[in-house]
Amino acid sequence: MNKKYGVFLGCTISAMQIFVEKALRLLGEKFSMQLIDLEDATCCPEPEISKTISYEAWLRIAARNLSLCEKISNKLCVICNGCYHTFKKANEALSDEKLLKEVNDKLSIIGKSYNGAVKVKNFIEIMHDDIGLENLKGKLKRELSRIKVCIHPGCRLLEEPRLVSGLEDLVKATGASIIEWTAEKMCCGVPAMYTDSEFALENRAKRKLLNLKDVKPDCLIVICPACYDMLEKAEISYLEPEEYIPIINIVELLAYAVGYSPEDIGFDLHRIPLDNFLSKVEENES
Repeated sequence: MNKKYGVFLGCTISAMQIFVEKALRLLGEKFSMQLIDLEDATCCPEPEISKTISYEAWLRIAARNLSLCEKISNKLCVICNGCYHTFKKANEALSDEKLLKEVNDKLSIIGKSYNGAVKVKNFIEIMHDDIGLENLKGKLKRELSRIKVCIHPGCRLLEEPRLVSGLEDLVKATGASIIEWTAEKMCCGVPAMYTDSEFALENRAKRKLLNLKDVKPDCLIVICPACYDMLEKAEISYLEPEEYIPIINIVELLAYAVGYSPEDIGFDLHRIPLDNFLSKVEENES
């Protein structure tokens, strides 16, 4: 199988969560994936405000980014839920030949065009289907069977149950077990931050954290960098340090599970320490 992918990291990962980017690069090496950055990419653009202000501008910007991928690969690897949603929905819209022509007429002004040939793939889909669970299991180096996690798929991922199941399968493939929790499908609050930050924090993020604290997982597994950022800020705002629950992106968890060290990945860059999580893994290995 061709393992050449264009990579769209989005705005948050490269700027604020470089440990996720590092983990992705390491997994690329481990599984012989050719991961190529899109040169001159812009914001996807995000699907909340941009599409509301101007659907036409949102679609054209998304098409421009997709055209950059089309020059290097017919597959685009996306981690962020919002970016994935934008590119998936834009691609679906651009399957209409008339609309694609209208968009390309505008893109031609800047010397770009899009043929609609890119398949947008979530990171979960790539690891689950392209790399494969058995291949992943064959490269595991760490024993995570004592680790109990909660997962937070995020709203956009919930639109595609196969990706939620894929996320669960990837976690289980590492040996970790999943704890069910009541607030799993509740929005973290990011979209509400645009209009009412107090509501977003108090009635979404805080409520999720209080439920999470009750079930006492070793960590919370996320895929979306926006959800990560929101929940991390909420923990620091509402919980005492001794109550902190580490938040780990699934990309990081997989890189750690296949043998890369905390230093390789950049676990020390997390604002919420991963010490208790790492100690439990080390105890199980000793």
